[in-house]
Amino acid sequence: MSPSKLIQCFPAVNFETWHLELVAGLVILISSTRYILLQTWPDFRDSSEAANTQILTSLESLDYIVVACLPGISEEFLFRGALMPIFGLNWISALATGVFFGVLHLGNGRKYSFAVWATFVGLAYGLATIASSSIIVPMASHSINNIIGGLLWRFGDNSERKI
Repeated sequence: MSPSKLIQCFPAVNFETWHLELVAGLVILISSTRYILLQTWPDFRDSSEAANTQILTSLESLDYIVVACLPGISEEFLFRGALMPIFGLNWISALATGVFFGVLHLGNGRKYSFAVWATFVGLAYGLATIASSSIIVPMASHSINNIIGGLLWRFGDNSERKI
């Protein structure tokens, strides 16, 4: 694919008022689903705990914003901004990049359950990119979800761990 073709199919960096509703919906969907999985799927809970302990333990509260936004922006540029357009901006490319996103979230104590979760999240962000024609929607949602997850971990029930 030529560079000019790639730029033409790259999701726009624009934001419209209705995108706020889409971001809010994604945040509610993803954060509530994550919360339910943490309560009901022990393997997912253990995987999340291992990753959060490794990454978040030494951070101060305000550091969570930086740590949440950096992957929220960079991962969305890579997966939904660069890779998805290569396959076409359709549900198949959203699924393919979602699976790739999920697989790359293995390791550092995270198990297959975390990869399944990340695949679902990647698919949701891909579909949001298609619906909005904007890379800003998944970036904002990803960053906000990371902030919520990190802060809930930090200030949640930590009776079984030491911070």
